[in-house]
Amino acid sequence: MRLLEGQLTTKLLVWSVTLSVLMSPIHCDDKDDDNDDDNDDEEMTVCQEEDNDLRVTCPLQPKPNYHTEFEFSMSKDKREVIIYTNVSGTMPDPSFRHNTYVQELEPYGFKLTMMHFTITENTTFMCKVTKEAKSLFVDVDTLQPCSAISVFLQSYPQLLSLLLPLGIIQTLEAL
Repeated sequence: MRLLEGQLTTKLLVWSVTLSVLMSPIHCDDKDDDNDDDNDDEEMTVCQEEDNDLRVTCPLQPKPNYHTEFEFSMSKDKREVIIYTNVSGTMPDPSFRHNTYVQELEPYGFKLTMMHFTITENTTFMCKVTKEAKSLFVDVDTLQPCSAISVFLQSYPQLLSLLLPLGIIQTLEAL
């Protein structure tokens, strides 16, 4: 019986530490000062996923009390092409209408995924969120693969929802 209690205590400790790590915030800026309007502390990123999807992250924070409008575009040869937008009256390029989607990031920002898309020449990607804008020049020869850790950090809420019931079931089985 004492061995069973020791195992139960160890399992509960491991699950408590795991959940604490997963639930802790990675970055939180709750200060509402005027110095963070430019969002210069976070950079826009572009990377190629293993399945050839191109991922563009836009770390801009929407303005409070505004309808959040966002737009992703790219520029090649001085021609801007809208990839995805929710701005009323603006349409994306027809070649991107059915192979792109946007997800909102926590605590703020947006992630554009362009399915089965690779860049073939140097490209500047731009994102606009409620009248704020960022851009990033991507050299076709230096396009980075998306790292596994960034995928993990962006999906940790889903992992948490899977791990929590598993921990409860293991604890109940030990009783």
